[in-house]
Amino acid sequence: MRQSVSAPLRVLEFFAGVGGFRGGLEGFPGLDEAGSGQRQFQVVWSNQFEPSTKRQHASEVYAARWGSEGHLNEDINHVLASSEKFSQLLATNADVLVGGFPCQDYSVAKSASAAAGIEGKKGVLWWSIHETLRRHLEAGQPIKHVILENVDRLLKSPTACRGRDFAIILASLGQLGYAVEWQVVNAADYGFPQRRRRVFIVAHHYSTGAYRTIADANVGSSTFLLSDHIPWDFAESVLKAALPWETKSALTAFSLPADPLEAQGSYTSLANGDTRFLTSGVYINGEVATLETSARVPDAANGQGAFPVRTLGDVVKATGEKSIPAEYFISPEEISKWSFLKGGKSLKRTSRTGHEYIYSEGAMSFPDPLDRPARTIITAEGGSAASRFKHVVQANDGRLRRLLPEELETLNGFPRGFTALDGVSDTKRAFFMGNALVTGIVKRIGDALAAAVH
Repeated sequence: MRQSVSAPLRVLEFFAGVGGFRGGLEGFPGLDEAGSGQRQFQVVWSNQFEPSTKRQHASEVYAARWGSEGHLNEDINHVLASSEKFSQLLATNADVLVGGFPCQDYSVAKSASAAAGIEGKKGVLWWSIHETLRRHLEAGQPIKHVILENVDRLLKSPTACRGRDFAIILASLGQLGYAVEWQVVNAADYGFPQRRRRVFIVAHHYSTGAYRTIADANVGSSTFLLSDHIPWDFAESVLKAALPWETKSALTAFSLPADPLEAQGSYTSLANGDTRFLTSGVYINGEVATLETSARVPDAANGQGAFPVRTLGDVVKATGEKSIPAEYFISPEEISKWSFLKGGKSLKRTSRTGHEYIYSEGAMSFPDPLDRPARTIITAEGGSAASRFKHVVQANDGRLRRLLPEELETLNGFPRGFTALDGVSDTKRAFFMGNALVTGIVKRIGDALAAAVH
């Protein structure tokens, strides 16, 4: 049952895009307020800046839909460098920080200044989150909870030492006094119409009840095992409450220093070169507990874990044949290009150094099946050029067509037409959805966090 809190949790939204986290936590403007009960979250400050583009399309859409109050379209590093702007950030009295940060190399080094702690590589935006949390802590205003999203390969990067980057992130949060949960989630497993695998990370400051719940469950054991060697199954964690799972492996535990530099130096991948971090886990007080999990399967006896299956066909059916612009249909002359790119192939190629090799790839469904969830939307989904990775569906009259921006929005849980704005092309709208997250997953996490706070 959805529970309410006495006052909305105040949220900072980093790397906001067009507002996926906000839509999941607050509900979308004009759609979700009615009948939803007391608001559980309120975004009081947001930031969106795309350094590679002159016009800030995503920020424009964000401001058009959510309003410009509290929204900043500026490089986050410039914000952190300004005492005045950071003071404004502190003045929001935020409880929660959320964001989908880029997956990069998180290596750290000693700062040249003895007064500074650690520094990441220039432009690695994880450290702007870390810096924000650290400075809130120094000001006596710790951010109580953090919700982050990233591609699931974060658990396995970099290739040279799989898992080291995630170890650095966990250690940097631990150093600031947080307990951390994580879970790899395929949105389709929880009733959403897109197969989108992402890792969600939820951290709780030591001043919170959620932190104490994790600490108490550990019962002081460095191996996260209960009596008779029965592993703690994270039954009280926010993520498991939001996104139920079942165990697929034994639980493993290992130590990880709550200091990013030490973690970077001491972490090693497994003997086979794989990461130590499995699909679900917890980190607290320098200890990691992790295990392989999957979404809980339906139980015919009591219905536990049953999620409705929503398909690409459900989304396409809602469009209606008459509303599809002609330019979205693939001409007969172009079908052979699409077929080649979608098909399996082994091609002889030559590298820049003159080395010859065989490039192989398997066949993809063409057109995309309508009786199952869609594949993951990527940022290159837009545009009319033939592509291996763009979705193509068959219309009722047999013609093949690309997906509309409204259909891509629906696949991520946005209202249809949410990103439509004068001067914003359909290609750019598709790019937004390739960068976005499935908002329904965020809503489930938000509901579970609000219940834990209550």
